[in-house]
Amino acid sequence: MNLLSRYYRVNIIATITVVLLTSIFYYFMIHYVLIEQLDNALKVEEQEILDFIRTNGNLPAPSSYKDQEVAFAPASAAGSVRRFSTTDSYNKAADEHEASRRLVFPVIVQGKTYDVFVYKSQEETEDLVQLIVAITLVAVVLLLLIVFLINRFVLRRLWKPFNSTLQQLEKFNLSGADKLILEPTTITEFRQLNDAVSVMTKQVSQEYDTLKRFTENASHEIQTPLAIINSKLDLLIQGENINELQMEQLQDIYNAVERLSKMNQSLLLLTRIENSQFKETESIFLETVLKEKLSQFDELISNNKIVLKTDTVPLHIKCNRQLLDILLSNLLSNAIRYNTEDGIIYVRIKEHELSISNTSLLPPLDDQQIFKRFYRHADTRKEGNGLGLSIVKQICQDFGYVPGYVYREGRHEFYIQF
Repeated sequence: MNLLSRYYRVNIIATITVVLLTSIFYYFMIHYVLIEQLDNALKVEEQEILDFIRTNGNLPAPSSYKDQEVAFAPASAAGSVRRFSTTDSYNKAADEHEASRRLVFPVIVQGKTYDVFVYKSQEETEDLVQLIVAITLVAVVLLLLIVFLINRFVLRRLWKPFNSTLQQLEKFNLSGADKLILEPTTITEFRQLNDAVSVMTKQVSQEYDTLKRFTENASHEIQTPLAIINSKLDLLIQGENINELQMEQLQDIYNAVERLSKMNQSLLLLTRIENSQFKETESIFLETVLKEKLSQFDELISNNKIVLKTDTVPLHIKCNRQLLDILLSNLLSNAIRYNTEDGIIYVRIKEHELSISNTSLLPPLDDQQIFKRFYRHADTRKEGNGLGLSIVKQICQDFGYVPGYVYREGRHEFYIQF
């Protein structure tokens, strides 16, 4: 959920909650005030009746008007208590029952106690309350509508510079030549954000270019002394005055230099892939490329007495041909190197997936570490440099493929989902 959607939700929920609670309080408050007004009117009638009795010494005549009624009745033996109440009374003029506010109070006339009943219609009060509530509800609905429109259009326009900056950051590529084009804005916070983003991306790009040049230069420069060491070792090995122990030591040095050279080449390749230096892509028939690669490994597979089993279907993918060749070479060389004598290699192409599995004496590998640089199981031989699967993962990331590893039925299986 994006920021504006979350803000809309919280704002609308909070507004509706406050409005509902306020409306309920508002309704009861108005109702209370209007009832108080009715009670004050009843008190005025009470005072007039008491003044009449005090002046004339007898009860006034019962009366019934449009919204008011006065009646008398002998008091009960237990006596009565002055009280206000809401009751249902019959309106003769309208020929209907309606809610009324009633005041009951005792009076003494000529030694006798009477209960005086004063009624005032509550219908006008209720109508007024309903009118006020209706007006309030209309105002609330208009308020919510205005808030919604402000949130939807005004705030969306206010946040447009931020969204534009976010889109530019999503498209930003260190290896690309395009620079950030940030939308100008008068909002201080967004302007500060754009300034910070511009400075940050500029610094990152400069550091990236520096690191890129250093890595490329270092890798190329290392190749020269390695080549010199190799040539000198070749000369030493061909010498006549070398005993068997010296020959073994020279061979160990030769092997170490060769591994170092391969590691340097692999690191250089990883750097070039990460720098997106293999931009050319084409539609490739995977089965054809795989058959060509298997034919290159045919002699090595035969020498190791490995049985090759294939099960393929036609599949076209979008990839760089050179990188695809490297990916297949790394997966197949691992399947051969870590296989057993008289082992089996299974190569399958099915819909949107390539899988290469092999028998092996190695236990299951750590599927969380297997594609990390220099990871190797403790029981593996030291011929590899631990970078082959890292290169496979980097190639997959560049083209949106998903690499994976599983161990089942005694076989290590690597798969690529296209």
